[in-house]
Amino acid sequence: MWSLWRDPPQVAELAAVVRAFEKFSEPINLVTDSAYVAGVVSRAEQAVLKEIDNEHLFRLLSKLIYLISHREHPFYVMHVRSHTDLPGEVAEGNRQADSLAAPVKNARLPDIFQQAKLSHQQYHQNVPGLIRQFQLTRSQARAIVATCPSCQVQAMPSMGMGVNPRGLGSCEVWQTDITHIPSFRHLKYVHVSIDTHSGAVYASAHAGEKTEHAKKHLVQAFSMLGIPKEISTDNGPAYTSKEFLEFVQQRGVEHKTGIPHSPTGQAVVERAHQTLKQVLARQSSTTV
Repeated sequence: MWSLWRDPPQVAELAAVVRAFEKFSEPINLVTDSAYVAGVVSRAEQAVLKEIDNEHLFRLLSKLIYLISHREHPFYVMHVRSHTDLPGEVAEGNRQADSLAAPVKNARLPDIFQQAKLSHQQYHQNVPGLIRQFQLTRSQARAIVATCPSCQVQAMPSMGMGVNPRGLGSCEVWQTDITHIPSFRHLKYVHVSIDTHSGAVYASAHAGEKTEHAKKHLVQAFSMLGIPKEISTDNGPAYTSKEFLEFVQQRGVEHKTGIPHSPTGQAVVERAHQTLKQVLARQSSTTV
């Protein structure tokens, strides 16, 4: 069953395959560098098609299923990787097809801003993600996110500039702290890290607030956000132990501490705590 919207290039590739099946009734080998098209064709004969919003795509899939189901002669679908230097006739033929299709592809693609809007409708990237992927300006990326209805439902309020030192780029300066959420029961100790440049937040629930729990949290945060150059924490026991110091030194991270339980020293992450609790409260109220 297919019910997902597909990108315009994939729709164009699917249309070309449909034309090929219409034109050639004899046994054929179909070679494509589109994993999407290869997967669709290989499963089309036994597929159940669900009506979708994209009328053009629905017509193409319906026609493909009909052509394959009523075909008398066999066919074979081969997927080949594109943009490689692999030897052989198949790879060379694919390179020739790419070179012939390039002028048409470049002429018909929407501009970068429209591509970013279409991509965000499906994947809901945040502002830094859109900037990296499509080389947009920050104002363009913010405009896309701000006009997305789905993103506004769970929008994270602005952290504000504050007076705390901030990184000039992503993964330069993080603030890390622990907050308590009683509704999580034995996992009520929520460790939170925030990138002070991008505002990216990673939070994980643990059974305690000792060094071992702080280390587990940071390992998870590093895997999601990358390893920062500097981490700022308070002087809590979890962060002042020799074990924690060795942990960050082994990863080349500079560790700076402030005043224990001081909201001004860790203002950015303290604001993230409040935002996290607001989002959780909003989610729980909507599920009741």
